Amino acid sequence: MMLAILILLSAMPDTMAAPVVKELFMDRYGASPQLAQMFNGINLFGALAALPLLWIVRRKDRSVSLVVWGSIADAILLGAMALPLGLGWTLVVRALEGVTDVIVFAALFDLVRRSSRGHVGAGMGIASTPLLVGLGCGAMLGGLVVRQSAAESSANWLFGLSAILSVAVAGLMILTSRWHARADAAHLALADSNFDTDQANTHRDPTWPALAMTFSDRATGGLITGTLPIALAQVFGFSPLARGLLVGLPLLLMALGTGPSGWLCDRLGSLRVRIGAGIVYAICFALLPIAGDQTVVLGIVMVLIGLSASALFASSMALVIRSGPATMALGAFRGAGDLGFLSGSVLSVVLLSSLGGESPTYANYAAVLTIFAGFHALTTVITGIALKISRRCEPNSINSAGR
Repeated sequence: MMLAILILLSAMPDTMAAPVVKELFMDRYGASPQLAQMFNGINLFGALAALPLLWIVRRKDRSVSLVVWGSIADAILLGAMALPLGLGWTLVVRALEGVTDVIVFAALFDLVRRSSRGHVGAGMGIASTPLLVGLGCGAMLGGLVVRQSAAESSANWLFGLSAILSVAVAGLMILTSRWHARADAAHLALADSNFDTDQANTHRDPTWPALAMTFSDRATGGLITGTLPIALAQVFGFSPLARGLLVGLPLLLMALGTGPSGWLCDRLGSLRVRIGAGIVYAICFALLPIAGDQTVVLGIVMVLIGLSASALFASSMALVIRSGPATMALGAFRGAGDLGFLSGSVLSVVLLSSLGGESPTYANYAAVLTIFAGFHALTTVITGIALKISRRCEPNSINSAGR
């Protein structure tokens, strides 16, 4: 329960500024829309820079310390962005904050892995729910904080509150550190008593398939949250309320479905769940243009997208755990997802501009959706085959089939 609270609190600052970059940067510093939007993606460079640090501590049980010190550093950087640094230096600090953000994320989910006691899929799935809820709550809270404030006071309130949340994560982690120490001791004792069983499952999957899966998932997610609402408004004339429901519904189902999906991964095997969900997801994506302005049909398609996306998230996280040291693998998972989201958001805009100019038509949006559906399906096929081949080469392929 405490880990769920920590994950939720640590996720909220990630999205608090995203919906209000206009007030924080265009109104405050006079930045252009393009420069203001850089705030949402520049922390990707920090995420990539965090990987060498996670590699250094990959074989050491320092997750609790990483959460504490990473959260404190994150709070300092978030608080610094409330100062009148100017746009350039604020973006530099944001990039550095990406380092601490990924470190805290990887360490928290490593603690989840340790406490799962053999049920990694269910543990990761359940822990993903507060992560996704925290991201959604952060965006809403950011809009609420900035709603009626002047630009300068908005930054003080928003970044100050973000820093307080990070300090709260560090404080709660310190208060529960003894419990985690006892859990780690019990985990090590259990591992010693099941040495033969662990030896039968020492095979490591290659890392790149799980990262490619995550990249493709988040790339299509960038299209859903960025480009699809515009298509629903410009081409089909949906109201703001309808657009919000159609885009928000799959996100809500994804948040609620990761726990059951993780349980399913433990029962059927993460790879089997991944392939099945990937097929459903790609088909539904390709059906979006066909559903068109048929609200009921479109709603059903979006429900299926949300449910399959929850299985994709849980299974890809469970698969990445098999690929190497947990903190390093989870940090790479986060970095691949961020890169995918940024790439999907940018590529969808580029494709629409090249196909339809300033006024894309229904056919242009349909083409982009079909391209992304094909890309996701192809990624599922290639990564699934790669993992199957890898596992056929291991000595205990029967024990690990489909895992």
